[in-house]
Order: sequence, then structure tokens, then C-alpha cells
Amino acid sequence: MNTSRLIVERLRGMDQRYYTRAEAAALIEEMTWDSYDGWKKAGGYDLVTQDLYDWGRENSDGLRITSIHNYSKGTNFEEIIFEMNNGSLCRLNIGKMKGGGFDGFGDALERPLDFLVDASNLAFDGTGVDVSTSGDLPTFAFTGGRKRYVPKVHDIGSQSCTFGGRLYMVNGVDEPIVYDGRRVYTAGFQEKPAQPQAAVVVRSYHNTHIAEGGDDTTYFLGTKLKSIGLGSLRPKGAKWHNSKKKEEKYIDGKICAYQYRVTFVNERGQESEMSEPSEMCRFECAEGKRRFVALQIPIGDDTVVARRIYRTRDLLDDFGNPIGAEIGTNFYFVREIQDNETKAFEDALTDANLGALTDDFDFGPMPKSSRFIASFKNHLFLAGDTDNLVRYSASGMPEVFPQRNVLDMGDADAGKITGMYASTNALVVFKEHGIYLITLKADGGFQYKTISRDIGCTAPRSIRDIPFTGLAFLSQKGLFVLKGFLESTDTPTEIVNLSTPIKEVIDRICPSSAFGSVGCLNRDDKEYWICVPTIGEKNNLLLVWHYEVGAWSIRKNYPINCAVETRGGSSKILFGSNNTNMPGIFVYNNFYAFKNELGSTSKVRQADDDPYDFIKDLPVYETAPLKLNGVYSGVHVSYVNLYCVAYGDEPIKLNIKINRDQQNVLESNKERIQQHTDNQERLPIYGEAKFGTDRFGFHRPIVIRFDVTHFHKTLTTEFAIRILQDELNEHPNRLMIVGYSVDAKMGEQKNIRAMTDVISPDRR
Repeated sequence: MNTSRLIVERLRGMDQRYYTRAEAAALIEEMTWDSYDGWKKAGGYDLVTQDLYDWGRENSDGLRITSIHNYSKGTNFEEIIFEMNNGSLCRLNIGKMKGGGFDGFGDALERPLDFLVDASNLAFDGTGVDVSTSGDLPTFAFTGGRKRYVPKVHDIGSQSCTFGGRLYMVNGVDEPIVYDGRRVYTAGFQEKPAQPQAAVVVRSYHNTHIAEGGDDTTYFLGTKLKSIGLGSLRPKGAKWHNSKKKEEKYIDGKICAYQYRVTFVNERGQESEMSEPSEMCRFECAEGKRRFVALQIPIGDDTVVARRIYRTRDLLDDFGNPIGAEIGTNFYFVREIQDNETKAFEDALTDANLGALTDDFDFGPMPKSSRFIASFKNHLFLAGDTDNLVRYSASGMPEVFPQRNVLDMGDADAGKITGMYASTNALVVFKEHGIYLITLKADGGFQYKTISRDIGCTAPRSIRDIPFTGLAFLSQKGLFVLKGFLESTDTPTEIVNLSTPIKEVIDRICPSSAFGSVGCLNRDDKEYWICVPTIGEKNNLLLVWHYEVGAWSIRKNYPINCAVETRGGSSKILFGSNNTNMPGIFVYNNFYAFKNELGSTSKVRQADDDPYDFIKDLPVYETAPLKLNGVYSGVHVSYVNLYCVAYGDEPIKLNIKINRDQQNVLESNKERIQQHTDNQERLPIYGEAKFGTDRFGFHRPIVIRFDVTHFHKTLTTEFAIRILQDELNEHPNRLMIVGYSVDAKMGEQKNIRAMTDVISPDRR
């Protein structure tokens, strides 16, 4: 029998279809693709800092992170904001130890977090502790605190986006909030101002008039100046009269009427709804004099820093009749009172000098029950209420939602809205069974078009823009990407199923809990992560798309309840754990060999049953079944040659599968260390090398040879290899596979003709 060699190089990701390419893998576990075009051991994760290790060790309350957010201002400011299931809202202090709790004796405990505080200095601690940050150190008082809504099962928790250097958050239950790096404020105004009161200005005669025998009466303050005052000096159609007694001329007074409305303004320049219109202020411009109006304006709460006054034009014609049906709707800007203390204002502005026209439809509060938020084209978009409406703010005013700024997505059959994502040119709105694209119209408004009424998104937190791939999202039918719209609105939009090669894994996702799946980007390693639930309601299995080569792999034991990416020079993934025995915020690092890296070696370990033992998941690479029978009468595999990067004496094991036998996995007779098989050139081993004799260099590819002739006696039609490490290996991250080859003995070549050549076209 002749011996032939099958060489497989440029290994790619998982493809679980029955027949696939030789360079594909049936399973890649705990590995990542390397730019040297090989597969190496993936990293691990641990608590963000050593100081955080003690956080929640005695987690009797079952603390866990429910949402996590990145708040950035410029290039040098970045904070991690997160919520816990006790209703607290916190800021992570990486490398700092600021106060955030107290013991039973009232002494401050060191914790790796600050509770955020509102405008009244109440802490979002979930327990009723007031935190003051006015001094160098926080102080504590047993006063009322603040508590956020704790999401239930199948709730996605708080969603956020940045607008104008501030972080806006919604959760569908609490009032929307905004964080500016110092305090948390209620976003916008949930109540309109009280109704203002207007009346004509009345003055008393001066005392000299009384001393000269005049009456102690009052008069309406007026002026004959054209540029000052309300009303009309010479109304159209008025008549002049001659007085016989005083021999003077006078004009009939015009009857005028006005109404006023007021809005509140907060320190971020956001404006409330307009108050109800004041009662109609009527007066007569007698003796050709314009009048002045005294306005009593309402006072707002502590968030109000200014008030704006609006007024109608004269509501009556020259004969005192209402002008038209639009009366009471057209209000014009008068003045901004830049404080929250002044109670009275005197209006002397003529109709000709009024400011911009506005009305009720130009204002509106932020919808309280919205669950999704996005920033697009200088507008803030909200959705996720019980209806199918998408609401957007006024331009540059993220807390003002005009009543007219609504898009009805319709399509009730497509289900409810399940997510939003904003790119440069379009805003994507997802439903359970539909995808819609919102774009800017030429006149400045917005429009939408339907992309799909079949494919939708079931997991709002899975939505991420993957470089070189498209906008990824988890649907009921798998993991899809939306292509085209990100580059240009003129680019055709295409929906592609990215998960076809790993259908077996996708089928393991628990349908009832898939809503909570979490996606994020590991930009350092060129990976898209999506953590999904396979058992129960908690996410545990990590699916990894290596977008630079278009390949899949998987990783186990990732308790990701929520995740966020840092935006600095080195992009890191931080995630909140859903494991109450391992609470806190963890960071992924490709240099970590284990999960919960500190593990039992931590300096704070106190007992043998410490729940913080590290998790040692070893890398596994299993090739796709190699189809070997072909045109040969028999195939017997002799050797497997593994091409890997040498790491000295770290052992590698090899298992084989014959003819897709799932019951009998044949284990190799011995391990092989990562050295040249012929031992002609032993690579130096750290700690054993001789000074002045051995010389270290860069890691380099080597060939490790495995003899598999004694494993099987039958003919081989399909052959698969499983590469793994020994459980006792102390350095599991020292593994990188770049290729393999199979040596096989072939029988005689069969003389096979294609059946289409034997059977003529007219024979069936």
C-alpha cells in the first residue's frame, strides 16, 4: 500500500455541518484566533482589581450586577456606571477605595464603589443612606436614600446612551435620569408649571397731585410710544371726537386681549411643557395709550434655573371680536427670567417685537415607560412602550419631546419593539419579527422603511456593530447580521445568517431565556461575543465570532449578566456576574490563564471552601471529519503530525474519532511535549537551561508526531482529531496550533465512472 499525506493549514473556525472544508473544525473551545494565523489558548477573567476581591464575599443577599454602562467625556475621562439588584446605582472606582457603605457600628467600610447622588444629595444606595461628597472623604447619614427599579426575569434592565457629554438612562419603570459626571438628575420635567396670572398694570397718582387737590384715585399705566406697550395707538376704523368743554381731540380706545404661558428651564437648558394659558387679560387702550401687563409667574422645584414667558398677539380685532379659531394656540416668546425666585414680571413688549412662534406641539416630557434609547442626528430616540411608537426629541434638546415627533412603526403582526441601534446614516428599529430603518428627510424630519417582516431581534442586548461584518443581533432563527446600511443609505441592505455553521450550538439556547443574551466587542482580539443561556435563565455559554477571519468558537463558564466595552487605547470587556457565589465586576484579559484568575492563590483566601477558586477550562481543538475513502479501496491512518508553536515542555494530548463514532474516542498512548520529535534540537526550557550554553529565542513552529496505527484495524472512511491539554498542566495558555497533517496508507485506486456518463439522458 502507498502512503499519502493530507496537509491542512490556515485553520478556520467551527463548522458543524455534515460535510465541510478540511480546514474547518467541529469544535474549538477556550481558544482564540491569532494574527499569526493560528489558534491559541484564550484568556480568562478576574475581578477588576485586587481590592475588589473582598467585595461581596459573604453575599448573603445574593448581590449581582443588573446593568453596566460606559460614560465617557472626551478622550481622558471614562467611568463605569452600574446597578445592583438591591436598587443601587454606583460608580466604579478602579484603583481607588472610596466609601460606599457602613458596618453595624456606623463606621465607613472600604468598598470599590461610590453611590451616585441626586440633586438633593440623596444616594442611590437602595438602603436609605445619604452620602455627601463635599469634602475630601465621603460622609454618611441615616437619611432617606434612593432606589432604582430592580429588573425581573426577562427584563433587560436599564439602557443608556450618551448625548451632549451626559449619560441618559431608561428602564421602562423609573423616571428617565441623566448623569453629568457629578450628580444624577431627573431627565426633563414630568409636570408642567402652574397657570400664570395676568392683569393690567395699575398705578396710583403721585402725592403732589393729591396735595394740589386732586383725587386719590388710580389709573392704568399707559404710553403713547410706538415701540413700547401692548395694544394699539390708532386702531383701524376708530373715530376722532371733539370735546366742547376742553376743546381737545381724543380717540376711541381699542379693546385688546392677551394670554400667557410659562415653561421651566433646567441647568442643562432643557425646557418643560407649557403651562395652561392664563385667564384672558382684557383692557382698553383709551386716549391712544398702549398698556402694560403685570404677570405673576410660578416658581419651580430645585432643578429649575430659569423660566420662559410666552404670549399671544392681540386676540381681538378692531371691533373687539375674536380674530379666529386659532386663538389660544399661537404663543410667541417674550422673555427668559434667569432665576427661580422672581414672582412678578411686567410686560411692555409690542406684538411686532415678539419672538419665535411656538405651541403645545413643540414641547413634551420624556416618556417614562420607554425601555430603549438611542442618539441619532442630534436627536434622542425612545421606544419600547406598550405601543409601536418611536418618539424623538427636539433637535439638540434631548429632554424635550414634542408631541408631533412620533413615528408609528405599525405592523402589529411583527410584534413589539425589541431594540434600537444608531449608525451614522440610519437608525435601526427591531421588532420580534421585523426590522425597520429610520433615516433623515430632506426637510429635516424623519421617515422609515421596512427591511424585513420575517426576521427580528429577540435579545436587545445582543445588538452590536461588528467591524468587517455588519450589525449583529440574535433572532429566533439564529444570529444574523444586517449589512449595507452602515456605509451608506444608498447601499442595498442585506440580512445574513451568521450562525449557519454552528446550528447545533444555536439549538442549545433556551428559548424562554434568550431575551437576556448579552453581546459585546473584544476589539483587542478582534472578537464579537454573545453570551447565551443553555440551562435555565442565566447566561453561561459564550459564542465568539472572530470577525477578522470569519470564524466561530465557544467558551464555557462565562456568567455574563451584562457587559460593556472600555473605550480607551486598550479596549477591555467588563461584565457583571450573574453568579451570586462569585459576585462583582470582572474584566477579561487574554493574559489570564484561568477564569476567576486569583482563585485559591489569592492573598485574601480564608477557608478551603472559599467560593473564589479559579475555573480551569482547558483548550480543545477538534477537526472536522476528514473524508478519506474517496476512490481508494482502503485507507489506514498511520500518523498524525501536529504543527504548533513550541513552548518547551508543556504537554499536548491527542484523541481520534473513526468514522464519526461518538461512543469510542480513542486516546493516544502518550502525551507529547512541545519539542522537536526527533530530539535532535531540544529547545531550552526555562529553569533548566544552562547559562552560557543554551540560548532562548522567539517561539517557532515545530512538528509533533503521533503514531495512531495501533488504535484501529478497520478501514477508515472518515477521520477526526481532537487536540487537548492534560488536566495537570500548570500553564494551559501555552498552546498554539497552526496546522496538521495526516499520513495514511492507501489501497488500490478504484476505477469509478460517474453514473451520468453510464446512463444516457433518455434513460431513467
